[in-house]
Amino acid sequence: MDLKLIYNEMMKINTYLKKCLWMDFEICEMSFIKTIVAGRIDTSIDKYAISIEFQQPYFISGLFSWKLEDAKPFIELAKQSEFIDFNKKYRIEKGNYLFKICMEDFEEALYIAASGIKCEIHIENPFS
Repeated sequence: MDLKLIYNEMMKINTYLKKCLWMDFEICEMSFIKTIVAGRIDTSIDKYAISIEFQQPYFISGLFSWKLEDAKPFIELAKQSEFIDFNKKYRIEKGNYLFKICMEDFEEALYIAASGIKCEIHIENPFS
């Protein structure tokens, strides 16, 4: 996936979540083809407000569920130094990006290495 498309999807995600007061997230699907991270305003609600598909995931490091940390961007590409550290340990294959997801109440982030990302917003205004 082209780096420009990656940044566009991350901007779409961060812009949407910046408007949200809170959000509960979980990894709701995981396979070699895709991993889906989805968020909703309450775990008692069946419908997700947003889903983020990581294409051809290579590596996942973090929790299966967490809350939105609204003081920071939700998702970004890992810094080069972080990528190098993970690459030394896990030999991330060429063509993968290392995504960093911030989680509330945790210093460590969720890291996902994948070849691409796609976001779907299911509820445009979850708090209205």
